[in-house]
Amino acid sequence: MSSETFVTAIFLITAIIAAGVLVNAVFPSIYLASETFVSSSHEMDDRLRTDIAIVNTVINETGIAYIWVKNTGVNPIGDSLIPRFDIYLGKTGEIRRMEYDSAAEKSPMAGRWNFELYDDNSNGLWDRGETLEIVANSGSVAEGDRMTFQIVLLNGVRRNIEFTVV
Repeated sequence: MSSETFVTAIFLITAIIAAGVLVNAVFPSIYLASETFVSSSHEMDDRLRTDIAIVNTVINETGIAYIWVKNTGVNPIGDSLIPRFDIYLGKTGEIRRMEYDSAAEKSPMAGRWNFELYDDNSNGLWDRGETLEIVANSGSVAEGDRMTFQIVLLNGVRRNIEFTVV
């Protein structure tokens, strides 16, 4: 009888050790997978809550384009983040990334852009319903040229529009 008890105890100890090894091997993988899932769902939530609409575009004969973009999403965007947006402008097929120029105001040099935020409540945020005016210089253009404009926000939300120089 004591030998059966001894064998049963050894089997029980072996089973507990095996369960511990299994938990130690599997738990980090489960934890890492759940952390990845939470992180990607947070990023997806941010993208779903962020939306913009290009309202209007105008370009003059010197190549300076005025583009009005409205925040239609729930997430406000800090005005200090706007210079980090990717702005692309150019003739269709010759589009290029513009460089932000904080000193340019309403007349940036070719290949550069600036903005004015119509911040209705003066809180330093591009809130839902507020308009952002982007002024970008594509360089020389001619009447009838097809232009492409694209804006890419920091979280990857992007919008583009094609228009004609008149």
